[in-house]
Amino acid sequence: MFLLGTVSLASCTDVESITIHESSVNEQNPEAYAKYLSNLNAYKSADHKVVYAFFDNSNKTPYSPAQHITNMPDSIDVISMMYPALEEFEKTDIEAVHQKGTKVVYTVSYDDIEAAYDELTADGSTSVGTFDSYLQSELTTQMAYAGDFDGLIFEFSGENPNFMSATDLAAYQTTQNIFLSAISSWQSANTGKMLVFKGEPQNLLSRTLLSNCEHIILDCGSATTSAQLDLLVTSAMETGVPTDRFVMAVSTVSTDSADRSTGYWDSSRALSEVAYWTTVENASFEKAGIAIYNVQNDYYSTAGACTYVREAIDIMNPAPVK
Repeated sequence: MFLLGTVSLASCTDVESITIHESSVNEQNPEAYAKYLSNLNAYKSADHKVVYAFFDNSNKTPYSPAQHITNMPDSIDVISMMYPALEEFEKTDIEAVHQKGTKVVYTVSYDDIEAAYDELTADGSTSVGTFDSYLQSELTTQMAYAGDFDGLIFEFSGENPNFMSATDLAAYQTTQNIFLSAISSWQSANTGKMLVFKGEPQNLLSRTLLSNCEHIILDCGSATTSAQLDLLVTSAMETGVPTDRFVMAVSTVSTDSADRSTGYWDSSRALSEVAYWTTVENASFEKAGIAIYNVQNDYYSTAGACTYVREAIDIMNPAPVK
């Protein structure tokens, strides 16, 4: 008892930091893990419904597993980082998910650039110059991040050009050309990298680039039925828009338990409903998969880490029955 008391007393007055190392699956059974990676890469190379995930990497000093892309489900095909200026730990994480066949991209958004410009000039200030000059400057800045990624998503929603005056249409054409020319130049210089479109393709005056895109991501917006999703796709199917590569974007539910609208169709989770929608064939177009906003939110699911993201993937790509 005296000796135990002495040890106890020492531990209270002389605290030593201890680093606990938890062995990974790779360390416990490297042969089994290598086989798992081989099977995972084979799955991603085969025909299946794709899964894109938009990941909020705004926190550059992570304190939770949910803030690492390495803790997202392995069967996600493409992760889009919301903030392309990367820290070293993020580059290390990217190398890790590459082993799983996961590609990592980022999004260059015309819509976000336009919104930022509108906010800067809301008080009537013109210190930032014209929108076209601001757009060109922002594109130069944002495209410079591309070297750290496997490709990029270019986002454009724009406006319906069918109701524009001749003057407005000419200005719209000029601005759009600046954006699309930057994307086209990048693609020409990076033929080995992936290019994806997101937005409203029907509002593009030139749709040439779309044929070179692996997928066309549409936002499900306020849709709450499968019929409304079908309508979103058919509305996008203007001349020059490929019909064999549509991906529907949907959000996970909010981490705020009081928010019962984000990520829901009435009482159902929108993520699951959109996943089921992809499994129903349509003769007019192909449902290639889903894109998931705020994928990291599902890590905190009370049912288990990323339960509903995994469920959506299983709905679209069920394991074969032996």
